[in-house]
Formats: sequence, structure tokens, C-alpha cells
Amino acid sequence: MRINEAVNERKSNTAFYVLAILLLAAGVAAGSLCLAKGSEEMAEQIKNYIGNFFANFSETRNNMAVFRNSLTANLITLGIIFFMGFFRFGCIGTGALLVRKGFIMGFTSASFFKFYGARGLLVMLSTMPTVLITVPAMLVFSAVSVNFSINRGKKEKNLIFSYIFFLFLMISIFCVASLSEGFLTTTFMKWLSPKIN
Repeated sequence: MRINEAVNERKSNTAFYVLAILLLAAGVAAGSLCLAKGSEEMAEQIKNYIGNFFANFSETRNNMAVFRNSLTANLITLGIIFFMGFFRFGCIGTGALLVRKGFIMGFTSASFFKFYGARGLLVMLSTMPTVLITVPAMLVFSAVSVNFSINRGKKEKNLIFSYIFFLFLMISIFCVASLSEGFLTTTFMKWLSPKIN
């Protein structure tokens, strides 16, 4: 009986991971399509914004400010996913957050590629260390949150403590990601900014 329960639990967890990946991918596709279907005026505004960003980047770059902003945004995201786990239909909020994250990633990537071609791909590569840390961690935590939200035994103290411990593990991972964004990504971006304009 316990073996069957373990197998069912593993299948359930796998289904949550797959669903989280699909929602993120749907957001990425939606973000890319939004840019592709957007008006010429919107495209021009985005191009001007990116150009101004890179023109001022090397002068106004502040590693600690980038780190703090990134950490704040990451902690808010983790907090929302964590608290969604305590609500029966919290999976809807978690799913919406994944779609939003994917939309931003897709829209941003498509913008750099559309306006700067290969140079835009270099910009996106500069963000890869952060992305490779945050995206898998966010997908795993989202799956755990959804599993916790629909688990009937979630009021058991051991399960709640495990869920809280997992939150602190995610916070430590996202701190590393914010450090990467604040110091590694900004260094790459500073190097790339003269080549973009």
C-alpha cells in the first residue's frame, strides 16, 4: 500500500513539474507573439528605451542597487508562491505568476533579438547565469507550492515545517541569483553596452 502511495506521489509531483514548465513556456510564447504583433509605434518606443538604457548604463551602473532590486523582486515572487500554497486554489495564483515570468522573458528576449540581432543574443547570454539559477528553482518551488496547496494533510506540523524549510532553501538560492545579477550580469552588460549602440 505504501509503495502504491509513493508511486502515485511521484507521478503527481512529475505532473506538477511538467505543468509548471508548460505555463512558463506559454508565457514565453505569448511575450514573443506580443512583440511580433505589436504596432510599429510600440516597437520604436521599445527600441528607444533599450537604446537609452545602454547609453546610460556604463555611467549609472550601481552593482549594489541592482543586487538590492533583484533580491527584492525575487523575495516578493517567492513570498507570493509560498503563501499561495496555503490556499486551496492558490495554484491559480502560482500559475499566473509563472505565465507572467515567462511573458517577460519572452518579450525581453524577442526585443533584443529583433532590434540588435546577434548582438542582442549576446545581451541575453549575459543574463544566463542568473536565469539558469532562478528559473529551475522557481519551477521546483512552484510545483512544491501547488502540491502543498492541494494536499489534504497540509495542516500536519511536519509537512508545514518542511514547506517552510524549503522556502528558506529557495531564499538562499535566489540570494545567489541576485548576487549574480548584481555583479556578474552587470559586468557583462557594461562590456556589451558600447557594442550595442
